[in-house]
Amino acid sequence: MKLALEEQMKDRGDRAAPDEILVVAAILGDLSAFDELVRRYRAAVVRTAGRIVGRDDADDVAQESLLLAFKALPSIEDPGRFAAWLGVITRHHALRFAKREKTRMAGSVELDEVLLEHIGSLVQPPHEPCESDVMLRNAIAELPSDYATALSLRFLDEMPLKRIAAFLGVPVSTVKWRLHRGKRLLRDKLGADRESAQFVKANTSGDQ
Repeated sequence: MKLALEEQMKDRGDRAAPDEILVVAAILGDLSAFDELVRRYRAAVVRTAGRIVGRDDADDVAQESLLLAFKALPSIEDPGRFAAWLGVITRHHALRFAKREKTRMAGSVELDEVLLEHIGSLVQPPHEPCESDVMLRNAIAELPSDYATALSLRFLDEMPLKRIAAFLGVPVSTVKWRLHRGKRLLRDKLGADRESAQFVKANTSGDQ
């Protein structure tokens, strides 16, 4: 079966393999498949964790959430909903972390070290924001959470609309609305500062 999955991935050429194919491959022991899933959704996991535990602990909580997800993969009921499932795991773990309720299974540390060694995207260094990213991030941070998350994932992390929708568990149309409304809120907030408003417009173009 593993060979059949590999052939399906090869047959797709340059097209990205769907999440469900990667999930099944990862369950069968293909760490590179899970590495690709982490690459796709790590930014969303970090953003979600950060909104619950704060920016300082976001990377640690995100890494722990991804490790928990890997260990729980065999229990996933619908591989096609991996992103939404990962979002739930992230939120639950972040809430536990915030309440200082940390539980670890015996032997988990040793397994974590093996996974960290073989899944490079788990230890990917945080993106070092440029000055324009910082300005945009600070402006977005003042918006309501739903709009801020959608804007951050789309324009700071450059995540595709379909993956944002999958991770948040909402339709693509809802993501588009949040982006549209969020950009209007940004421009309204910065309306008195013409230069800042023009900057926001230039850096959040598209997805109308």
